[in-house]
Amino acid sequence: MDPKYEYILHKAAGPHWKRIGIKRRFGIVAPLFSLRSERGCGIGDAGDLYDILPWMAEAGIDLIQLLPINDTGLDAVPYSALSAFALDPIYVALDRIPGIERFEDFLGRVQATADRLNQSESVDYHAVRSAKLELLDQALELLDGPELDQAMRAFVAQQEWLPNYLAYRVIKELEGFSSWENWQDRFNVHTAYEDLSKSHPQRMRLFLFAQWVLFQQFVAARQRAEELGVLIEGDIPIMVARDSADVWKHRELFRMDVTAGAPPDMFTADGQNWGFPTYQWPAHKQQDYAWWRKRLQYAQNFFHMYRIDHVVGFFRIWTIMAGEKTGRNGWFEPWDEAVWGEHGKNLLLMMLDASHMLPLAEDLGTIPDICRQTLEELGICGFKVQRWEKRWHGDRKLIPPAEYIPLSMATLSTHDSEILAQWWAENHDDRVELAQMLGYQGDPGPVLDLETHKKIITWIKNSGSLFVVLMIQELLGAYGNLPGDPSKHRINIPGQVLDTNWTWRSPMTIEQMLADTNMTQGTKNL
Repeated sequence: MDPKYEYILHKAAGPHWKRIGIKRRFGIVAPLFSLRSERGCGIGDAGDLYDILPWMAEAGIDLIQLLPINDTGLDAVPYSALSAFALDPIYVALDRIPGIERFEDFLGRVQATADRLNQSESVDYHAVRSAKLELLDQALELLDGPELDQAMRAFVAQQEWLPNYLAYRVIKELEGFSSWENWQDRFNVHTAYEDLSKSHPQRMRLFLFAQWVLFQQFVAARQRAEELGVLIEGDIPIMVARDSADVWKHRELFRMDVTAGAPPDMFTADGQNWGFPTYQWPAHKQQDYAWWRKRLQYAQNFFHMYRIDHVVGFFRIWTIMAGEKTGRNGWFEPWDEAVWGEHGKNLLLMMLDASHMLPLAEDLGTIPDICRQTLEELGICGFKVQRWEKRWHGDRKLIPPAEYIPLSMATLSTHDSEILAQWWAENHDDRVELAQMLGYQGDPGPVLDLETHKKIITWIKNSGSLFVVLMIQELLGAYGNLPGDPSKHRINIPGQVLDTNWTWRSPMTIEQMLADTNMTQGTKNL
């Protein structure tokens, strides 16, 4: 360890840093749904995560950050899950289900499905989900027996959250995916697991099988990552959907009379209303934050680190009365600004105590000073998005990445922003300023050439941040593997309901990445 980082070990997150090792790391953000392979069924899966790790190690990449991988039901938005615990069955690697290798006919059907679904340029969630659940059901029928039954019984016994999720998931299907608030009088939350196990045993067993397989496969990916010296970073959304197994079961932990959002600003005159209930923090505290602790401890099976989405919400959350359509008529909770620091610090200390995973805090947007001061005090990295890191209280010029503090994660773009090539094309003044910082004279033009793209990556890679983590599109683009209009390769446009949101798939398969020595060795030498 470089002696200049030793001070971090003396902070509250010090033990978490010690576990992974304090050193500069270079990583990629790769939404799992975006990974493409010849064997995957129209979407990235646990097998693709396992398979991309050797390429990463060869390319000198030692961190992969995922977006949330929880079950979203019929929704494509990874931040709107049916469960804060359950993983999404769409991420099962069907050809790698334990024991399935001896059933050649089944493997043939899986590959035929993969060949069909992989013709799609983007993720077709409906087609993928339908096909995967049908094939999972077939796999369960082939493998069912005393040995599997014993393994799944043991799994249920170990996971306190699982019976409630299974009942909720099956009822959702039976009720056409309507909200639990429409059927709560007909299904008792306390007896639903036993009742549904009797009335719909096969469907209950299918979703149990899916969670058991997902657990095995993501644990295997984490173990493979450790063998290769790679870290896997998960994403823990701060909010939980109102229509979720967690809120159905634990209504005392959530404020059902309000929703969370964001206040009006220069970009959104009406603010934002996310529709998620806020937390009853006194009730959580009374239970020693058991729900949060268990949530993080389950995630710990799969991840070495995790991104805290909207960390400022732990300090203060914009709160809106239920029934309001916009975020205009809200207030910050707690309302007293003087308690924000203590409120956030206590929650972050609880999260550090709950698991061995190192948290990284998404602190973008309008953030009170006390939030970033607390993160630095505790030893938790915030984010540095190069295009937004400016001397806002001075000359408003871009801050050179070399000046970023070590306790930070630097990047060029996010899943909610344009990729670098689109930003470069559409922002003339910032482009010229950045080009001058790189030694160019004048305006290099709106088309980001490969040489300049690589130069910018090297520039950010040499930042002062301990973590430099780029969207996978940035690496593909720097080596000419991202064809067409750069706007096609954006993951999400916040505030807009678009068919293209959350559906981007890499144009390059993992097999092609492994064979592309130019990109692999070039990335290693950046």
